Amino acid sequence: MGAYIKPVDPSVLHLQETHISRTISSDNIDTILEVRRSDNRISKLYSSDLIHNRVLTLLNEMGLYGVLRCGFRPIDNHLITALVERWRRETHTFHLRVGEATVTLQDVEIIWGLNIKGQPVTETDMSHTAEEWRQKCVELLGFAPTASLVTGGRLSISVLDAHCRENQIDNDSSDLEVVQYTRCIALMVIGGCMFPDSRGGVVSLMYLQLLLNIPRVSRYSWGSAILSFLYRELCKSSIIGRKIICGPLLILQVWAWSRMASLSPDVHGFCHIVPAAPDVNDNDYDTILPIAPYGARWARHFSHTHTSTHSVRIIREILDLMEDGQFNWTVYNFEALDVQAFITGHQGEIWRCVCPLICFDIVEMYRPNRVLRQFGMPQRIPEPATDGDDLHNLSRVGHRNFDWKEFHSGPIEIWKNKETHIVEDMLVSGHMMVDYQYKKWYDNITIRFISPNSEGIGYSSGQAYFRAIVDEEATTLTNRFRGLSVHEQ
Repeated sequence: MGAYIKPVDPSVLHLQETHISRTISSDNIDTILEVRRSDNRISKLYSSDLIHNRVLTLLNEMGLYGVLRCGFRPIDNHLITALVERWRRETHTFHLRVGEATVTLQDVEIIWGLNIKGQPVTETDMSHTAEEWRQKCVELLGFAPTASLVTGGRLSISVLDAHCRENQIDNDSSDLEVVQYTRCIALMVIGGCMFPDSRGGVVSLMYLQLLLNIPRVSRYSWGSAILSFLYRELCKSSIIGRKIICGPLLILQVWAWSRMASLSPDVHGFCHIVPAAPDVNDNDYDTILPIAPYGARWARHFSHTHTSTHSVRIIREILDLMEDGQFNWTVYNFEALDVQAFITGHQGEIWRCVCPLICFDIVEMYRPNRVLRQFGMPQRIPEPATDGDDLHNLSRVGHRNFDWKEFHSGPIEIWKNKETHIVEDMLVSGHMMVDYQYKKWYDNITIRFISPNSEGIGYSSGQAYFRAIVDEEATTLTNRFRGLSVHEQ
């Protein structure tokens, strides 16, 4: 028996027939998604102090340094699975009991310190033979991988890792060597952290064309590109039958931990790979690297003594029982240095632009009008989310040497003029953030409960033992919000 319940009004969640939540039953209550990631090698390189400050300085100039500084953390695939079960392709939001919420441009900019302005991350999808790619690698990366390691325009991250370990930069390295080495590290960050491939352990060499001119790299809107990539992965993984998920899931996990205290770990001190103060070079290059962005707060030692982890059943039920006030809508302290340092220049307007997010073949609609409480504004009934759905099935398959920039000229033009699509409203707090009409509308169009009510398998959503655990989590959540937490430092 499944937990599938149709919404009273199916006009919004019209894809429920193929949604993963429909299949949750007593037979597969513990089924979880396999998380594919490839960021371990780059994190080990950085934590071992094997990346010279000359390289880190260029990475900072490229706008990718913040991602590296946030480090490597285990991903709780049970938490990710529970979130995917509440992700909706129709709206690009999580449908929680308390309302819609999503990862926004604000989150991406603050958590990883990525640029959200600038031009979209899209160019021609270059196709070359393995030998042609090897020559490109010689020119741009400074070495030629064997042809067997360049397959389908992808290069093994382990090959980049081995090259970087064996050919480290020092004070005597030439400027060309530093640039080529920096491109290797940038590819590892891009393929390992930002756009991990579902095959695992490889990076697409199509990103090389974006790294040709080091000073121009920072002009790309990397933040909107990884948000597009994350949305696409969530959309694909929410369809019945999908068994794996990739993408920048660390950002999703930090987002969830930051906003739902009953699911976040207890953080203890600083992890050694993320210094508390700016790094100052100890060589002849007198450059001060910036502090780490907000996401590095979670690159510390932590425990789950008071929170649930690796139990999709309990996480599901915590989300099912969430009450108003148990979701932290406005989580960031804008006076904190690690937040303030990454949001200068636009005063937050871009965070609230209804616009397409673009990454090569991927175009996903960004709808901040559905989650205005995350910007401290009242949530009203949003406009129907009907734009962009026809692009969900588009992919790079069968599009060799395809000019995505030309193909997506329409969405790109909207992106360029996104400032004309800013959602404006007054700033409010507390009960003023949502009105009665919205709550009534939302209760009719959403699916509030995901946990199955099954018998005979040692668990049901009303079973006393599990209910007691969830109640304890809710009490912990309330107590933690009353005290000083990592989010308020």
